[in-house]
Amino acid sequence: MAPCFEPYPPEISNPYPHAYDPARGEFGAIAMPDHLHLVRLKERRTCAGGTFDADYIVSQAYTVTFTLGGEAREITVPEGMVTDLASVPWWARWFAGQVGPHLEAAIVHDHLYIAWIDVERGVRAEDRRFADDLMFAIMRGSGMPVWAAWVIWAAVRIGGAAPYSDKGGEIRYLRPLGETLEVAA
Repeated sequence: MAPCFEPYPPEISNPYPHAYDPARGEFGAIAMPDHLHLVRLKERRTCAGGTFDADYIVSQAYTVTFTLGGEAREITVPEGMVTDLASVPWWARWFAGQVGPHLEAAIVHDHLYIAWIDVERGVRAEDRRFADDLMFAIMRGSGMPVWAAWVIWAAVRIGGAAPYSDKGGEIRYLRPLGETLEVAA
């Protein structure tokens, strides 16, 4: 029998800059000092009711550091975030699959596409643009060619408005009931 999970609200700090201007903001010094730990669920099951539309859970907090306009910043994806990895439509998987050198960027991007709910910020176009631009910078920091990162960035800019703003009632974070997620070292 699959383990039971319960939705929970993680404590997160506001990951968005006070104001973001893509014309002025320059990302630099991208670092991903931690390994990304994911758990793949064999079954989608919660014991507190509800369902979720993903097969993976971030099993340990994951932090990325960077500079923005010369200022050092960090964003931490909380343990328990539900994810579908890189949200690539089936017809585009010949170009970019759900995993690859863009995976860490996609996970941070997923977090930024839902964090506005948890920090009670509301839907803001500049926060979505920040999420998309940071994803591009992380992809470049992981060694992706500029052209490949740009194609993924452009696809997200074109198709990401609805996924960013339409989060009504989705389960975003899960934790196991009575146990911890085990991660192979």
